[in-house]
Order: sequence, then structure tokens, then C-alpha cells
Amino acid sequence: MLHTILKAIILPPTCFFLLFLVGWRLAKWRPTLGRCFLWGLLAVIYLATTPFVAGELMARLQPYRAVNLDQLDPDIGAIVVLGAGVDFSAPEYWEPQAPPFGIDVADSLSLQRVAYSAYLAKATGLPILLSGGASGSSSERTVAAAMRVTLARNFGLAARWVEERSSSTMENAEYSAQLLRREGIRKVYLVTHAWHMRRAMIAFERVGMEAVPAPTAFVSRSGELWRDFLPSSQALYFTYYGVYEWLGIAWYRLSASH
Repeated sequence: MLHTILKAIILPPTCFFLLFLVGWRLAKWRPTLGRCFLWGLLAVIYLATTPFVAGELMARLQPYRAVNLDQLDPDIGAIVVLGAGVDFSAPEYWEPQAPPFGIDVADSLSLQRVAYSAYLAKATGLPILLSGGASGSSSERTVAAAMRVTLARNFGLAARWVEERSSSTMENAEYSAQLLRREGIRKVYLVTHAWHMRRAMIAFERVGMEAVPAPTAFVSRSGELWRDFLPSSQALYFTYYGVYEWLGIAWYRLSASH
């Protein structure tokens, strides 16, 4: 709960509203300083909504290349897929044998990861581990369970392992490693978004699991400079995740130094 509250406060767009209140109060106390603060905040909000800033934030988060299927590593024993979120009680997937709450499926981010893991599994023949704990108020409705349903229904594949205890990327790594070591597996393909991979790799390295990055859904700018400075909701979306990932990486490094 505390993590959710802090994330909402620190990350855009909520932080912009809080900073606006600060500027408004400052303008009453020191009018000139307050106006400068508010104009500066407006500039920050504009930049945060541009593909240029979003692209710059994302660029260094994506150092890993896509997997080369012509150069497969025979020592890799599994594909680990990190979950993101859940679409709860999706009405379009309802069926007579569904539980009372309906059918939970992978949300858009989890679906992108599941889709690529299915492609990779069919290309390599490797088994899949889905990792992701409770999402929402119910501990029984997990991200991994929703991904398992989506993997089976949409791609005709069954996950060999389903890890449902984790509540963070670090716990994804810890609990996935525990399951795989019981099977004698110490090297895996790690599937997540390209912009999440740096933090995910830190987590898996920390628990002693050798992970080969298998990133998906790379983010890039438009390629036309003038479009990079046109505000868009998609750019703000990627700015949000860019800031979140950089803060997460900073926290991992800070906690490792103590």
C-alpha cells in the first residue's frame, strides 16, 4: 500500500498537480518566485509529454538487442516471463464454466510479454515460467494466473511453472530462481519489455540466476524531429515508465551499496 501511494505521488501526472499546489501557495507568499516556479512547471509538463523526452528516457533503458534465433544457447533451460498487470473479469472472454468473478486475462503489457514468450518457446522448444503475484485486493487473482489463461487460450501453450508469490521485480527473480533451481536450471531467457530489462537483469543477477535478455516491445522516437516536440498522451505514458524505471534502478543501486 505504501509503495502504491509513494509511486502515485512521485510519478507523473500526480506529481504535477502537487507541484502546482506548491507553486500556487508560493505565489501567494512570494509572487515573483511563485510565477517563475509555475512557468517552469509548465515547461516541465510540456517536455514530459513530448516524444523527444520520452525517447531520451527510454533510449538508455534499452541496451539489449533482440534474441538472435540463429545463435541459440544450448545451456538455456527455460523462458521466464515477468508479469505486469491484469484485466479483471474480462466480459468478452466469459464462458459457462468461468468462476463467479469471471475470467481474468493478461493486460496490454503482460500480453505483449506473453505473446513474445510464446513465439520464443515455439522457436526454441523451451518450457515457460510465468511470474507475477497478486494484482489488486484479492491474493488469489494473480498476474501469473491471468497470463497462464492468456497463454493457453491465445497461443495454445501451457506454462510449466507458475510463480504467484512475487509483488516486485526483485521478488520475481527470487521466487523464479527457487523454482528453477529445483529443476537444475540455472540459465534462462528473460522476457520483459525492453525498457524494463535493465532493472530486471539487476534483479536476476542479484539472486545468482544467469539470465539472457529477451526483450520485447522496443520504444523509439518518430524519426522526424518536428514530431518529437508535439505533445501526446503516448509520450506521457512512456515518460511515466521511463521515470519509474530510472528511479527503480537508482533504488537497486542504493540498496546494494548498504
